Amino acid sequence: MSLNSDSAVGNNPPLPEAAPSSQSGNLNDKLLRSAGWLRGFRTDDISGPRISPYQVASYEDESYPTIEEENNLSAEIIVAGTKREANYAHRGWSIDASTVTCPWTYSRFAARNQHNAEGTWYTRLIKTRRLKVEVLLTALAPAPRFEAEIKAALDQSTLFEKFQAIYRVLEHWGDVVPLEIEVGSSIALTGDRMSYVQPSELDEINPRNISARLSNLKNVAATITGANLGRTYDQWATDQRYSTGPAKTDQWERITVNRVAPTIALLCSDLQARLSALYAQRLSYVPLKEVGAIGWNYRTYDDNKHTLRTISNIKIRSSDFIELLSITYSDGVTSNSHGGGGHVGTEYEFALGVGEHIAEMFIWVEGDWLHGLQFITTTGRFSPQYGAHYGAPTIARCQGCVLVGFLGQTKLHPKYSEMFSGIQGIWRRDLIPKVPKEDDVYSEYFGDKNRSGRPFNDRVLVGNSKSIYISSIQVGWGDLIDSIRVTFTNKEDARDPKLSATRHGGPGGHLYQFVLEDGEYIVSVSGKHEVNCITQLCFGTNRGRTSQVLGGGKGQPFSSSAPLDNDENYFRLQYICGKSNEASLTGIMFVWTPC
Repeated sequence: MSLNSDSAVGNNPPLPEAAPSSQSGNLNDKLLRSAGWLRGFRTDDISGPRISPYQVASYEDESYPTIEEENNLSAEIIVAGTKREANYAHRGWSIDASTVTCPWTYSRFAARNQHNAEGTWYTRLIKTRRLKVEVLLTALAPAPRFEAEIKAALDQSTLFEKFQAIYRVLEHWGDVVPLEIEVGSSIALTGDRMSYVQPSELDEINPRNISARLSNLKNVAATITGANLGRTYDQWATDQRYSTGPAKTDQWERITVNRVAPTIALLCSDLQARLSALYAQRLSYVPLKEVGAIGWNYRTYDDNKHTLRTISNIKIRSSDFIELLSITYSDGVTSNSHGGGGHVGTEYEFALGVGEHIAEMFIWVEGDWLHGLQFITTTGRFSPQYGAHYGAPTIARCQGCVLVGFLGQTKLHPKYSEMFSGIQGIWRRDLIPKVPKEDDVYSEYFGDKNRSGRPFNDRVLVGNSKSIYISSIQVGWGDLIDSIRVTFTNKEDARDPKLSATRHGGPGGHLYQFVLEDGEYIVSVSGKHEVNCITQLCFGTNRGRTSQVLGGGKGQPFSSSAPLDNDENYFRLQYICGKSNEASLTGIMFVWTPC
């Protein structure tokens, strides 16, 4: 329990005095200013509201609050359904006031990873003589500095910077501004049973002071606000109710907040519209899919309600299909299992470290079924390749974004009941300033789009490094490309400068080594492919030099060239990924990175 008369983070912050117009005006003005009237409150903490030291609003011309004095002894019971509501109710906030917020607040609240337990809590709030203060939202104007800081935040250069600047402004000025409060003295009792907040100690005639009478209460939080703890309960109730004059109000504090409005509601309609448009860009859905009719044999799964959270781990059940997906978030909340009954394959778990997010997702779909998934994190770490890898890979990612959920679709399988038929990632762009390797460009996938070979990805060696360069490429070739192996040089690690990837393919064919000189890098690749293999390769460098044409002449021709950056400089080939079997290279993609 807590017995507070004036805590360090209490209801009344120290404020400067204002010039009075009369004795009554001076009294009311002093009380309102000491109660934090016209100041913002942060509501992003489960433990309770936090008052801003800055006045976020002022009155429009000729607008004033309504002030009404009430002398009755009042007691009410507030029933809360979450721990956050209970904590706010204990501090005098109505349920309506504690639940008024905006999306910007929800994002910051979720970033704290505070578990908001559900249940039933009761708060008994006893009030004596007090002032009730009300004002209309239309009678208020935003503080000029608050408005200027919002404008400056919206003018930041990147989406991430805009989001973070808005979050900082609201942390500074507050999420909500009160429209109706009461100033006086009160006793608040909160517990998870009704009997706990109706103790017999308050009904008995007892000479002990309030603090002593409440100190022995169990299973209840007790807070006394705006009163002298040395008085008895009867003295407090009688004295506060029937006495008059400023001498009896010098301890009064803000005891209730009945109505609030978001601080952004103070802003002009243009700024509110810009804020709404910005927040709408917080999420992206990749890979993009058309929205169409859902057949009777399909089911959809949607993690949008969890996108304010961050992923802690993903559970996945797979065999040759992806059957089940489930996400556990950093605050302990777990999404519903997406998919079928869990009777196929094996269950795996991919856990993320502190500050680690999923930045890319490889997806393998063949026909009507989702067969394979693989995740790459912001630290350059790879998950296992879950499921089978039939069909061409799709790379799902979004510049500046990290994964926060899935949009999934399942279909009734003729043999295995419900299986995934498709998936989209839900990607969030306000969490980190820049995603490693987000500027890399993947080429088109060339080669086998069926079931020949297993996937590989040389990024397992490259990670997130910008200092690793291709130094040579070894190709085994004959009528087709038997194998390929890339050797890298790490220009920032003199102790271990050479890194060799695994050979992808078989041991056959003629071996050819294409060695790059210092400062030379690959800017183009051409070749040919058939349905289930790569049949020809040729590499070109930034110095106009080319390798031999390696392989046979059959198949469909392809080519891939390095893109240009904003300064018209070529990207360079940093690594390859694709598919291979024990005899040959069956598929390939080229990944270009800025120089």
